[in-house]
Amino acid sequence: MPETAGITRFSEVSGALGLDFPEDSRSFVLADLDHDGRLELILKNRNAPQVRILHNGMKDIGDSIAFRLRGTKSNRDAIGTSITVEGGKLRQTKYLQAGSGFLAQHSKEVFFGVGKLEGTIRSTIRWPSGLSQKFEGLPANHRIEIEEGAATFIAKPFAAPTPSYAEAGPPPILEPLPSQVDTWLVEPLMAPAFSLPDLAGSMRELRSLRGSFVLLNFWATTSPLCSEQLRLLHHHRSALAAGQLKILAVSVDDPGDLGKAHSFAAQEKLSFPVVFATEDVAGIYNIIYRYLFDRRRNLAIPTSFLVDREGMIVKVYQGAIVPERLLEDVRSVPTTTAARMQKAIPLGGVLHQGEFLRNDFTYGVALFQHGYLEQAAESFQQVIAAKPDDPEGYYNLGTLNLRRNDFKQARQYLQRTLKLRPNYPEAWNNLGMMAAQEGHADEAVQNFQQALLLRPTYAIALLNLGNVYRRQGAFEKAQDCLNRALEIEPDNPEVNYSLGMFYAQQNQIQSASSYLQRAIELRTDYPEALNNLGVLFVREQDYVKAEEQFKTCIRVVPSFDQSYLNLARLYALRNDKEKAKGVLQDLLRIQPQNPSAIEALEILNTVP
Repeated sequence: MPETAGITRFSEVSGALGLDFPEDSRSFVLADLDHDGRLELILKNRNAPQVRILHNGMKDIGDSIAFRLRGTKSNRDAIGTSITVEGGKLRQTKYLQAGSGFLAQHSKEVFFGVGKLEGTIRSTIRWPSGLSQKFEGLPANHRIEIEEGAATFIAKPFAAPTPSYAEAGPPPILEPLPSQVDTWLVEPLMAPAFSLPDLAGSMRELRSLRGSFVLLNFWATTSPLCSEQLRLLHHHRSALAAGQLKILAVSVDDPGDLGKAHSFAAQEKLSFPVVFATEDVAGIYNIIYRYLFDRRRNLAIPTSFLVDREGMIVKVYQGAIVPERLLEDVRSVPTTTAARMQKAIPLGGVLHQGEFLRNDFTYGVALFQHGYLEQAAESFQQVIAAKPDDPEGYYNLGTLNLRRNDFKQARQYLQRTLKLRPNYPEAWNNLGMMAAQEGHADEAVQNFQQALLLRPTYAIALLNLGNVYRRQGAFEKAQDCLNRALEIEPDNPEVNYSLGMFYAQQNQIQSASSYLQRAIELRTDYPEALNNLGVLFVREQDYVKAEEQFKTCIRVVPSFDQSYLNLARLYALRNDKEKAKGVLQDLLRIQPQNPSAIEALEILNTVP
């Protein structure tokens, strides 16, 4: 299991919740400003309004209790104190912390939601001084004030909600955003390469336009402004050609609207080529757009990129384009850093910042996470070109090539990583992964052990080392590594799966089944676990459960061929050749060249 530059993905729901404000929201804090037991949200912005307060007027949210502590022997603010609240089946622990946000601090009152408890609440306060105190009979919906060492507490009821906040006020009158925005880039960005079909089905490569200025216009039939924009560019075709600017219109219509896009382009008889983006190309340019600007918003339609003769994006147009302005931009494209700065920041005064640099590493990670490996590699190459002694760029190129199964390139980059930073456990782990896959078990063990020497609680390295030992038959060492990994990450499906396979090798079927079932609970679409659990049922001659398990795997992960093959073997074992043939034919419908299915079907057809 390689260690990637992974970032946990989150869903953007601020718009649905009414929190998608135009400000940048650099930091936030939580505090009960009106003492009614409900936390308000205070946003701090760089732009106006610099502070925005969201009053909490939620109703029917259950009971709560808050603690305000004062240290005597400990620090006065009681930072580091743990508070455990119990009542009924409820048990929660929170810590009073400092530095809870970016340049911000939440209220030092500690809030607990307790739902609808019957009876009172008890708590245990553990102060930084080592003193532990217990308090009984705490009332819900009160603020509890406790001083360190005092035997009693003060309970103050929450204030009644302010009636004026019971209903939302009128929405603010927002200043309309401009429909047209254009941005010169302080630092040009390489336009990701692509090859896309045009209206005639011929492939058009962006690289073929090197040496000319190009306007990449991203459009869709769902936007009337796009249609007007394309017609306007067609109308000014002579002037644009004279200005040595080529137009390439890129349709990003959904697959269901692709026919409309073809019809529109054919009817309009546009003078410039129209190509039709794949999902990948649209996704790549969407990432480029999101990371060019702080707001991380998806690519707006229409959006256009002005690309210079070297294939670098120098300007971005959001909304409609004025052809005359576009031609003036082409004539005045800056070629020096100072000139680009003047174009991008056309303000008076003296620049004291010195320089602005783009973080190509961020682009690379985002592209890598979305599976756009070629474009991610280009970004990481730009990182090491700018910072040849930065181990992160080499590490990510190594991990990326490991994902591609290009072990030669991966090893070179990872070895370069370790030359720059020898104490990089993830790099040692990934070198171990390659050695294990190439059958160099001793080298793999050494690499995993080095990773663990640097980070003893590195669960992935423990997992990988345990699997090497398991395949070597060193079962005692394998069990130790896998159990240690499980202690560190009990909810890791890979660890549970490996323990299941370990016990399967030991013919301890009950333990093996338990761990495989746990792996499936943690990852319901885990094909290897689903399939191998079926294999265990076959070994126990529980053919009904085995059949059900293989069918479940086929339903959940239809692209996983092993469950089709095992289900066919099960039917053949039970002398039901027609069902076996049917399963193999199902597999061949989605994988026509699957050699195992072809061979098995030939055997079934020849054996009487």
